[in-house]
Formats: sequence, C-alpha cells, structure tokens
Amino acid sequence: MTHAATVAARLLARSTEIAAGLLMILVTVLNLTQVGGRYLFSTGFSWTEELMRYSMIWLMMLGSVACIFRAEHMGIEALEGLVRPEWARYVKSALYSVAAIFCVVILYYSYPLALRNAAQIAPASGIPMILPYAALPVGAALMLVQIALSWFSGFESDRETDPALDADGAPAGRGGA
Repeated sequence: MTHAATVAARLLARSTEIAAGLLMILVTVLNLTQVGGRYLFSTGFSWTEELMRYSMIWLMMLGSVACIFRAEHMGIEALEGLVRPEWARYVKSALYSVAAIFCVVILYYSYPLALRNAAQIAPASGIPMILPYAALPVGAALMLVQIALSWFSGFESDRETDPALDADGAPAGRGGA
C-alpha cells in the first residue's frame, strides 16, 4: 500500500506540475501579447489581463498539489525544524491534518459558488465564469487526495524515494550552487 500510494502521489504531483508549467507559459504569452499590443498597436487587449488572472488562480491551486507532495510549504518546513527528528513525522501529520480541514472548508464553500456562477460570462474574454470558479473546488479536492496519499505513503517525497535526486531534491551529480 505504501509503494502504491507513493507512486500515485508522484504521478499526481508530476501531472499537476506539468499543467501548472503549461499555464505559466500561457500567462507569459498572454503578458507578452498585452505588452506587444500596447507598444506596437497603441492599444491593449482587454481579454489578456482577465485570462492571465484566471490562469494564475488555476496555477496556484495546481502548484499547491505538487508542493504538498514535495513538502515544500514554508510553514511545514519551519515547524518541522523546531522539533527533534523523531517527532517531525508527527508534526507533519498534524500540519497536514490542519491543511486537510482547510481544504474541506474550501471545497464545501467553493463548489456551490462555482455552480451559482455557471451561467455568468466573463466580460472581456467571454468565457463561462464556472471555469475560474472551478479552480477552487478542483484544487482543494486534488490537495485532499495528495494529503491522503502522503499519509498512506508515510510522507515520502521525491527527495526520499527518487535515486536520481540528491538530498536537496536537485538532480544527482549536478552539484549545487
């Protein structure tokens, strides 16, 4: 069960990282389009700023899933460092429990909110508003899944399980800065 949970957690983290990376590329292209429109055509495109804002919401929610797997949330690392190593797992478990409760609250309130805004259309881009609103329940649900997988895997992240990575999570054999 532990190995299967670790593999599933890694797969979820990598797929959300890829999606977040693609969204970052999209945001960069939209930003360059906005700047180019202003300087080349003396007019900005109103829809680019709106799409960038909505894409950044999705990027943040998807990126949080990978951060849970890699245990890269600042608060978790800071509090773990305050206790003796044999207690770190219990502190991490308590912190993940609080995060899971927070995700349940987000999911509980954001899902009806997304449905209430399903018929609304964004003014500049014309996309249905359920798309940006859906980032919260989808992201919270994915974070809950990642938290559960982290519990089942014993909080093993890539740093601990991937032989291609060194102790800092960087590719092995490349040397640090």
